[in-house]
Amino acid sequence: MKSMTCFGLFVTTILSLILGLILQSWVFLIVAIANLSILAVGNLGAIKGEVKLEVKRKSEEMSIYENDEVWIELSIKNDGRALNYLEVFDSLPSNTEVVEGSNHQVLKLDENEEKTIRYMISCPRRGKISIGPIKLRYRDPLDFHVEEWTSYELMKLFILPTTHEMESVNVRPFYTRSWIGNISSQSMGLGSDFFSLRDYRAEDDLKDINWKATARFLKPMTNEFVGERAGDVIIVVDGHRFSRIGDVQRNTLDATVRAAGTLASSILADRNRVGLIILGDYLTWLYPDAGRDHFYKIMEKLSGVEEGGHWELKDTKWLLKRFFPSRSMIIFISPLLSKRVSETIIDICMKEYNVMVISPNPLIIQKEIIDDHNVLAEELSQLEREIVLERLWRYSIVVDWDPNEPLEASLEGVIRYWKRS
Repeated sequence: MKSMTCFGLFVTTILSLILGLILQSWVFLIVAIANLSILAVGNLGAIKGEVKLEVKRKSEEMSIYENDEVWIELSIKNDGRALNYLEVFDSLPSNTEVVEGSNHQVLKLDENEEKTIRYMISCPRRGKISIGPIKLRYRDPLDFHVEEWTSYELMKLFILPTTHEMESVNVRPFYTRSWIGNISSQSMGLGSDFFSLRDYRAEDDLKDINWKATARFLKPMTNEFVGERAGDVIIVVDGHRFSRIGDVQRNTLDATVRAAGTLASSILADRNRVGLIILGDYLTWLYPDAGRDHFYKIMEKLSGVEEGGHWELKDTKWLLKRFFPSRSMIIFISPLLSKRVSETIIDICMKEYNVMVISPNPLIIQKEIIDDHNVLAEELSQLEREIVLERLWRYSIVVDWDPNEPLEASLEGVIRYWKRS
């Protein structure tokens, strides 16, 4: 297409030529000749022939963690005529930042030439974003002729919530299933922990024979091991809008999501199955499963958690009953800002589930973001929270978690206290 500058220069040329002929003035004729010369030079930069640009991304989908940096790479191949001044702009969402290179570059592409654009971005907050589309624009040196194209080659980027390794504490379900795991079972079977000696049987494996005991008792003796099993753990994330306290950088919802990711990683590493329920505007859930692929499914679901008001914690009762295995361990992660939340948890404790409640303390976050806070109101809120936590302790394990501290430290202290009592 021709730009307004080119059109205006063309009109000026015609008018100058007409006035020069009518008035017989060399001034207007010289202006007309000069403008014609400029138009002729500009016309050399016009695109002649068919333009064929092939745009490809190196990756169509990728997962990274919060605050990680990732290289974005795309290639542009010119299958048409040569382009001397090609602008390439890769559109980015507002919550990303270019840390190296540039997503806006100017290229010169000869016929059948291919070039690669690389730049690095940082993603500070979890979520699911799309990079693109890619906008391309060719212009001649005098900016008379401009052509624009858009390539809708998009890249999906999952920004996963940050997780922390838990080395000193294991969250394990009370009830185990028939598949092999890391939890010692009360029944004997396949395992690694020695239990006792017994007389040799014909079906016993030779590697299980205890040769020292055989020599001592003068008869074949076999080692008996404690069976090791695994169980199901369902993590419930409270994403209700009334359960969110804080600002964009620090809030109870992000703390809840990071705790869920940390627990899923630890429990799956212990060879248990993990299920997930997310409550908000939408009800999202994953049936219990194990393995690395399932972990990334959980993390991708957690990366897109947003606050909502349609589904509440009470809605988990029918979902657990209908779709999840009975006698599973349920871990509720909620700031416990509503009385109905505690009532729901107590009701579920009465069923065939063992329950753990992890509550990111909203009062700590609220105190950090509010400069002028009321001391009396803070003390009353703390008293109400202690009453709720004490009541829940009668039915389940309760972790009052400071989101500024590692979850592992709070879990370790509570589990040690629970085992002693």
